[in-house]
Amino acid sequence: MLSAIPLGVGLLSRTPLAKESGELAPSDAIVIGSIAADRYGKDGPVLMLIPGLAGGAWSWSDMVRRLPPTQEVYALTLAGFSGRAPVKAPVVDKVVADIARLIREKRLQQPILVGHSLGAFIAFRVAIEHSNSIGAVISLDGFPVFSPLADVDAVGRRAAADKLANELARGKNAQEFRAALHAFLTARMNDPEKANAMTEFSARSDPDAVAQYIMEMLPADLRPDLGKVKVPILALIAADSYKRGLPDAEIRSFYRRIFANAPEASTLIIHNARHFIYVDQPEAVGAAIEAFLAGLRMSRRRSC
Repeated sequence: MLSAIPLGVGLLSRTPLAKESGELAPSDAIVIGSIAADRYGKDGPVLMLIPGLAGGAWSWSDMVRRLPPTQEVYALTLAGFSGRAPVKAPVVDKVVADIARLIREKRLQQPILVGHSLGAFIAFRVAIEHSNSIGAVISLDGFPVFSPLADVDAVGRRAAADKLANELARGKNAQEFRAALHAFLTARMNDPEKANAMTEFSARSDPDAVAQYIMEMLPADLRPDLGKVKVPILALIAADSYKRGLPDAEIRSFYRRIFANAPEASTLIIHNARHFIYVDQPEAVGAAIEAFLAGLRMSRRRSC
């Protein structure tokens, strides 16, 4: 059933922000097909962090620093992003299959998938197709259907995808691509300096690969398949993102409809945050994740 969850403090709030903490070194670097994973720590539960459009393992550096140093984390970079070579379409199908393969080959026990935007969409795909292999999904302002297109038909979603792909990436040279990314990021987070910094990393991505991910995600609607997800979902919603300006009650009602077919979905609104919710409000996001994980631990103890 859909519910709100309480906020706690601690797990992701113990260490300073990334810029104050120096470099983190992964204990292992793994490449499986269309994905690369930086591994940190060795203690569970395993967190698998899936970045959004043109992101990479670097996207999660602040979150990793806020975790206990022994926490086992797999921070992913997808094909075509952050200097990694692109793969032929369909890209999302390959990424989903390779995440499942990573879980199998590394014998990960019920990892928690944490995804932002595109990464959340991919996490939902994994949860639908490989629900028995994972422990939960935490989505950071990412949804089973692109929120602004939730009430648009397939033809309209396809047209919107074409428009965004052209505006952001398709056919652009390096300078045009960087400028488009900068405008995209600046509009979606509170701190212009952080947008500037993220642009430098995101611009290493392949423009045509970025366009292809857009063309595979935006036309899709996973809502009818959410009933196949047998694990808990926590959806963190940025108040100043897709439904900016609406009262909480309307935002909550909209997203409850989005997750109506998901048997174990919880939603939580994070205030003073745009689309890059974990960048704008790392403390609140960390507290929400901690509370959710604590609830999972309690539930598993009851079932033993």
